[in-house]
Amino acid sequence: MPRQAARSRGSPAESPKVIRQRPFRSGLQGPAAAAGFRALPRQVMKKLHIELEDRGYPVWIGTGLLRSSGRLLAELGFDTPPIVISNARVMHLHGKALLGSLQEVFGPVHAVCIGDGERFKNHTTLNRIYDGLLRARAGRRSWVLAFGGGVVGDIAGFAAATFLRGIPWVGMPTTLVAQVDSSVGGKVGINLAQGKNLIGAFHQPSAVLADTTVLRTLPPRELAAGLFEIVKCGAIRSRALFAYLERRLDAVMRSDPEAVERVVVDAVRIKAGIVTVDEREEGARMVLNFGHTVGHALEAATDYRRFKHGEAVAWGMIAAAGLAKAVSGLSSQEQQRLVSLIHRIERLPGLRRISSARVWHALQRDKKSQGGRIRMILLPAIGRTEIVDGLNPAQLRRFIFEFLKKAGRK
Repeated sequence: MPRQAARSRGSPAESPKVIRQRPFRSGLQGPAAAAGFRALPRQVMKKLHIELEDRGYPVWIGTGLLRSSGRLLAELGFDTPPIVISNARVMHLHGKALLGSLQEVFGPVHAVCIGDGERFKNHTTLNRIYDGLLRARAGRRSWVLAFGGGVVGDIAGFAAATFLRGIPWVGMPTTLVAQVDSSVGGKVGINLAQGKNLIGAFHQPSAVLADTTVLRTLPPRELAAGLFEIVKCGAIRSRALFAYLERRLDAVMRSDPEAVERVVVDAVRIKAGIVTVDEREEGARMVLNFGHTVGHALEAATDYRRFKHGEAVAWGMIAAAGLAKAVSGLSSQEQQRLVSLIHRIERLPGLRRISSARVWHALQRDKKSQGGRIRMILLPAIGRTEIVDGLNPAQLRRFIFEFLKKAGRK
């Protein structure tokens, strides 16, 4: 497990700084020292630091991190091999590079493969991970490495949070949506049939390593799902990021390295700044749920089979923009900018034959609801948000039903 890192004295509200990573130091401990390898050559990558009340952790973003992961993690203080949680697709594409790097430093590494998709984020899969940890003879000094997309990160992080009352974990996100959203902030959990993420915890990772090279292997639909989360970040906090996406969307979608790094770093910086101020979603962090209230309800109403998470969030943002125009003063021009950018990214899966009653039922069970009131994150303008929980339930229900009916015709 990692040694305790020294904590910065900066203000908790400060945005993390982007720096160039210095050459790695020598003087490793444990198996890394026994291996006698040299410090890594100088690499150019971006580093953000998530600064929380009593601890913090680094987020590295760059190319080549996968093949450097073993040595980098040893430099962070890990001196025992991880238990890798992943899925078959990710391991087929990238497992050889990861395991080779880890085994060079830590020796034999155990891996547990789980199903690929949101419908596998459940108790059955969680028990499979626990079984794998027990087979690996994991103890209090063991740690988990979540190697995959958002589902892998959420459930592996939750397994780490609950196994032996909590062991460390590290995120190595391999999808765009995971790199810019779910890997940062420490929200981990599983789904129930009744709703998404209804069982979970706050369990911050010890580090996040986001290798943008792996994004080149993503299917177009998976890349689009991540871009919707970046659109969300721009919509809630950064008109500059939103405008950059409007100008450079084609470059991002063809995986231009400079454009991809720019939007990933900006999105992570936005989320990191919010999480730094409000780790446990008691106030400011709620704005990250823009698009997620309706989005989660759509996922639950379709049994997590029709939509990628980002696609559901995209529909949720379109719905929230329509509501914001009615109650928060969002202009028609800015509403159209948001809707147009979303539709430029991908033709979204349709809303036909989705039960309005099931969507409404899922909305009422949303974990962000307070005292029976459904809480919505709305935009008065692009780059600004407000938290609204005083909406008339009957009027909101009517709006949702009309939205689904109208969108379902397209």
